[in-house]
Amino acid sequence: MFTFEFLDAHHGDCFLVHWGAPHDRVMLVDGGPGGVYRATLRDRLRQLRGADGGGPPHLDVVCLSHVDEDHVGGLDRLFRDMRRAQQDGDEPPYSVGTLWFNAVEELVDRRAPGLSASVRPLLEDAATDTAFGASYQQGRTLRDAATALGLAGNAPFGGPLTEGAGTVLDDMDVTVVAPDEQALAELEERWLKAKQRGDPGVISAGYTDGSVPNLSSIVLLLGHAGRTALLTGDARGDRVLSGLRALGLLDDSGPLHVDLLKLPHHGSERNVEAGFFEQVRADHYVISADGVRHHHPSENTLRWLVESRAANDAYVVHLTNHIAFAEEELTRLREGRAFDIDVRAPAEPALLIMKGDPP
Repeated sequence: MFTFEFLDAHHGDCFLVHWGAPHDRVMLVDGGPGGVYRATLRDRLRQLRGADGGGPPHLDVVCLSHVDEDHVGGLDRLFRDMRRAQQDGDEPPYSVGTLWFNAVEELVDRRAPGLSASVRPLLEDAATDTAFGASYQQGRTLRDAATALGLAGNAPFGGPLTEGAGTVLDDMDVTVVAPDEQALAELEERWLKAKQRGDPGVISAGYTDGSVPNLSSIVLLLGHAGRTALLTGDARGDRVLSGLRALGLLDDSGPLHVDLLKLPHHGSERNVEAGFFEQVRADHYVISADGVRHHHPSENTLRWLVESRAANDAYVVHLTNHIAFAEEELTRLREGRAFDIDVRAPAEPALLIMKGDPP
């Protein structure tokens, strides 16, 4: 079994990965904006079985791709509930095996020890004034909760998840494709400039301006039972390709094929170019967006995806929400082509993609 449940995360990301038999292993990737936890995620998690068939619902892994409110908000609330139960001496609402999360300060200090401490006061002052300031504070709260719950440290990696790190988790291969050293160098440069200018806006611009990538975003390549999935967070397409090449997963002999590709940054045209889809192809392309707060996915992104494939190629483009402009563009692009369009029905809490079935 290798199954993906993409929940209605509005303009963010929130999905479950199920693998293994006879016992269902579960990874939660991102939590969507804050409201997603009570609207969708909490009820779904309550349906999970305990680690030994009893006890609270169990998550083998919780992975936060990066600290942006539309990814961290729901996890912030999930871990608040766990922390509150711990403080009150109550049974925890969930059990979590491990948390994968790159604290931005750890990434910065990896290259420039002590830099984060000198910039932290600027960011704390900006916590209520900027989108990144608020997300940064959520990340710190999540890190503190993880420490109190005994989940700090990114086990079994033992440190930040960066390009080349890998592990095998109950027969699922996990390879970290990004962030790479160039992304971390750019991240360090922003923090240095913020310190020099005394202006946290130098950093926050990298998280609120869609033309600038989320440099710390974790990209994972998962493999299980002969199937693969590339989970890209909000990383920039060229950094994803660079990581794949550095790891020997992509070369000039032809494109990399994966069974499932979650499009970077909700299908934004600012994170990919046409060449990205020429080099990474999939049976299932998933776009987590609602088209409300942001114009995601871009029609250009959809066109680049479709035009990268032959007319008779069979694949599926999945949308987690009805998005009129995206569905209209996909319908237009589908003329004379063999691909299918799959949209989560409003009554369904999640878009379910069963790996192993033909596209």
